Amino acid sequence: MTITPFLALKLRGKKDAILARQRARRVASLLAFDIHEQACIAAGAFVVACQALKLFGKARLCFQIENHQLQIFAQDVKPATAEPPTVSTRLTGMFPETDPKTLFRLTKQLPAQSGLADEMELGWLVKKVEETACDGIFDEIVKQNQEMLALLHELRLFQAGSSQKPEKSSNPHAA
Repeated sequence: MTITPFLALKLRGKKDAILARQRARRVASLLAFDIHEQACIAAGAFVVACQALKLFGKARLCFQIENHQLQIFAQDVKPATAEPPTVSTRLTGMFPETDPKTLFRLTKQLPAQSGLADEMELGWLVKKVEETACDGIFDEIVKQNQEMLALLHELRLFQAGSSQKPEKSSNPHAA
């Protein structure tokens, strides 16, 4: 659909990584991903942001849609200079086919019901994400807490179900 990011967020520190997580969740919601995929996309975007901060110091987290996929990736914002090799250029030497400006990337196939048809709708998407930009870090932590409680509940149900497996019968007539 497009190869230009429809949304780019500055990453300067930990607070920006949390805000990126929140924006990723909102983008996933607007693209009609289910609630579990929204949580995965938010968590994945947070990991990409944290890795970029660790590697680059300052970075840019980009959101784009290409080949019917949501892509979230980090880019180094520092211009290339003739200084000694940076961590990213050393990593690129180990992975020559990788673009050093996009070492970290999350890619998810868009859901069939996303209904995103053209670039005009990307403008709508960005506007909706920006409208919710006032939601703060506390709101994101509340959502994380809800997700964790739901996952723990599902884990407990699964563990209870697997501990009640029927045992083999020792009755010789049961066959």
